[in-house]
Formats: sequence, C-alpha cells, structure tokens
Amino acid sequence: MTTHIKALLALVLVLAACSGNPFVTDGTDPGTDPGGPITVDTPVTVPAAVKVNMNSAKLADYTTGADSITLNLTSQDATALEATYLRAPQFDVTGYDAYSYQETSSNRYVVALVREVGSAKAVIAVDAGQFANYHGGGSFTRADVFTMPTAGVGEPFTYSGTYVGLLNIGERVPGPGGDLDPERAFRTEGRALITADFTEMSISGGVDGRRIVDGDPLGNGGALGTIALFETGINANGTFAGRVYVGTDEEFIDAGAYAGLFAGTNATEIATLMVFNPVPSDNLLFEHGMVVLPSCASGGGPGCP
Repeated sequence: MTTHIKALLALVLVLAACSGNPFVTDGTDPGTDPGGPITVDTPVTVPAAVKVNMNSAKLADYTTGADSITLNLTSQDATALEATYLRAPQFDVTGYDAYSYQETSSNRYVVALVREVGSAKAVIAVDAGQFANYHGGGSFTRADVFTMPTAGVGEPFTYSGTYVGLLNIGERVPGPGGDLDPERAFRTEGRALITADFTEMSISGGVDGRRIVDGDPLGNGGALGTIALFETGINANGTFAGRVYVGTDEEFIDAGAYAGLFAGTNATEIATLMVFNPVPSDNLLFEHGMVVLPSCASGGGPGCP
C-alpha cells in the first residue's frame, strides 16, 4: 500500500510539472461572464491521489444521520463490490458521523467518517491493517450547482471548523487471535481554517491542535503536528488540488496531497480530502483526512473572524 501511494503522489508531481494543474477532469469551462455569476453543474472527478482505494461512494443518496451508507472500497472488506456500512455513533468525531463494516470477525474492520454541509458531502474510509497492509480512500461531491462568488469577490472567503482523519494504525479487533486479528483505525481531529480568493483564484489553509482521539500510540500524548494546505489554484469549475505540508519542530515538510471542491451559491461550502504522512520520520504511517465546512459568512467556526 505504501508503495502504491508513493507512486500516485509521484505521478501527481510529474503531471503538475508538465501541464499545470492535472485535476480539471471534466473538460468543462463555464466561461467568465462579467455580467453575472458563473454557474457550474457538471460532475466532478475525485483525483486518484486522494481517492486511492475508494472506487465509489453513494454520497448522493446519503443524508446526515442515515442508518447506513453504501461504499465500494477495494479493501477485501466485502464479498460483493459494494458494502452497506452501518451507523456506528461510538466512533463519531465532532460534526462527522461514523459508520463501520466487518463481514466476519476474520475480515478487515473498516471505519468510515461522513459529513454533509449544505450541498457539500465527503467520506473517508480506512481499515487499519491486516496481513501487513491496509486500504483507505475517500470521495466528495456536491448535490447542486456551484456558483462562483460575485458579491465581495475581491475579499478572501474563510471556512472553519473541525478536521477529522483516520490513521493506518489502530486497535486490534477480536478475531482469529494472535497476529491474524484485524485492526480498527485510530481517529484524529483538529481545528481547520481555509481561505479562498476568487479574484486571484487561489486557496490555502491549515489544521492545528491535531491529536489522536483514541489514545497515545506514538508515545507523545496523542499530539500530532500542524498541517498546511499549500497555496494552489482554483479551477473554473470550483475544484482544486495541491500539496499537504506537515510541521515539525524546525520546518514544514511536503508530506502528501489534497483535493476538493466548493459547493452552493456563492461557494458557501467546501469539501476537502487529504492523504499524507503525519509523522515525517515514519514513512509507513499514513493519514486520510477530511474537512466539510460552511463558510464563515454562512455558518461560522472556531477560526472565523
């Protein structure tokens, strides 16, 4: 799995160097109409660097608090291609609903975190490993058209709220016993702040106060480093993709990829997925992260002005 993710990230860098942003995948340019808002209702594609093992997710059918969600994760999680993940409120993280799936006690245990804010929806799902490898991935969508902001377009838009993540290490779940037991992914959380400028069409952000919710597996009280979403461009269809940097005691280190979209009229919501190495000294440790947030103008959050 580690080799697979490294290969994907290397491909992202090569594509970016050759042709600019490689993530404008639907081929649609809504144009620039100075007389009114730019509206886009075409489908968006989740980039491979953050999608990873998530073949599909029935996010269009999902509503907050639903009893289940249907996911197709290439993780040996289910006999069928799609599996019905059931509500697991014991694993909720502030504002994000948890679901889980395990076909039998001998099979991988997968945790999924989902959130819907306005028309923006996203999900991440991870099994923490069995037989020396793990699987994880994510998806995002928007339920209606996206309208590029016009009112106050010269001012930065701000989004703030809770960040959540799932690690590829976790807690053993009772199964066959010994080293054959599957593991349930440890959850992470933090405080997210993202700013966007729709005049210069750029976005950046960060997450601080990060910690492991489920304990102290790294021996440092569960604390994790600050992450930065390095500045990148916003495409005309309201999508974006860039690099995740992790802060250490001395510097920020390039650690992975992020991608997402804006949703709603005047970009009132944002959904972003991340896949990165949370501890630069451990190149086998990975985190799948997510934010689904309202703008400060429409919902507010701990980082709002």
